[in-house]
Amino acid sequence: MSQVIHRGRLIAWSIFFAWLAIPSYALRLSGRLEVLPVDALFRYSTAVGAIVVDAIQLVLVLVIARKLPFRETFALRRPPSWSRAAAIGVVTIVLAYTVAYLAERLFPDLLREQGIPVYWDGVRAAAWLANLFAIAVFAPLFEESLFRGLGFSLLAPLGVPVAVFVTAVLFTLAHGVIADFPVILVTGLGLGYMRATTGSLFPCIAFHISFNGLGMIASALAAFH
Repeated sequence: MSQVIHRGRLIAWSIFFAWLAIPSYALRLSGRLEVLPVDALFRYSTAVGAIVVDAIQLVLVLVIARKLPFRETFALRRPPSWSRAAAIGVVTIVLAYTVAYLAERLFPDLLREQGIPVYWDGVRAAAWLANLFAIAVFAPLFEESLFRGLGFSLLAPLGVPVAVFVTAVLFTLAHGVIADFPVILVTGLGLGYMRATTGSLFPCIAFHISFNGLGMIASALAAFH
């Protein structure tokens, strides 16, 4: 990626991030953020809504990136070592779950915002699969394109450590979390390091898909116990 600082695009990207984060925190801090029903992941409307919103947002990311070299900007290249990327992913998962465990021990009364309800409804399994696609496939594609793709490339001229750290923090804030802030921050740092080390967005997308997918599958399986 060119070392030229694209100030206009960086400002547009920052505004886009703020548009994602500020409403969530405003609603959360005001106590007006609605809690999703326990069966939300068994409704087609949840999946359709998530995909439509993320698709629109992905288009906006592409608009901000227009006229930049596409493959270079989004690091759409084969990583030099998938095994190295996998190792980074494993370490990231271990650290993230360790932080989650410690946070739960230290602050047992805090409600995890990113927690998936332990619930299963076999009759509506098809709707669950639709939500699995929305959350574990489509959402990671959008989020990685926004942060480790465009965002990382725009920030890289300021230094790779800056790009890793800033994208991780903003990635966390974009989720509108408080209790889960440390967990998502660790995950974001791991993804940023993966992007910097491999020079590719593909491992980041693969890891993000695996992370989200395993979370949903684990919660579904836990409902049988």
